[in-house]
Amino acid sequence: MLKLGRSVFLFPVALGAATTCPQTAMLRIEVYDYAALAPKTLRQFLSSMEEILASSGLPVRMSLCRGSIELSCTAGDAAGPMIRIYPGEARTMKNVRRPPLGQSVAGDGGGGYATVFLRAAKEEAAAADIPWVVVLAYAGAHEAGHLLLGDQAHSLRGLMKAGWDRNDYRDMVQKRLHFTNEQARPIAGRYGSPR
Repeated sequence: MLKLGRSVFLFPVALGAATTCPQTAMLRIEVYDYAALAPKTLRQFLSSMEEILASSGLPVRMSLCRGSIELSCTAGDAAGPMIRIYPGEARTMKNVRRPPLGQSVAGDGGGGYATVFLRAAKEEAAAADIPWVVVLAYAGAHEAGHLLLGDQAHSLRGLMKAGWDRNDYRDMVQKRLHFTNEQARPIAGRYGSPR
């Protein structure tokens, strides 16, 4: 089984309109590509991650950003959770059997940013014999789950499972790995329409 990994810090989430206008607001997730993915691959990552999150009833828009995470993508647009694509691996988790696919900075109520690790996604994808961009997108969606649900959001099955196995990777390729109903309801209730 694979440890997805997460760093836990108390970090208040500021989602602007998404927290004050449930049922109508679209959640914007900012993506910062520090791995310099090819444009076609980056588009595939963004659309896959958006599709994974939308399957929970969450109206979401992925925004590709440039620069540092301290700067918002678009001036005046409500800042949302941020996902960074990093080319290496987690620096803080060297003594684990498998490097984590991602880490999020989240507390009980959610968080502000997370990182997914390209090298770990490629290694897991090779071992599972599936496209690495699929694993990277699901890792991004998993970490976004922590940013929306909190650091204790792991489950025994589905997208928020703490460690994925061969069956989970097969479900990814078939687009059948989602939030559980128990997780999708509060997400959709807070940010979108019920599933």
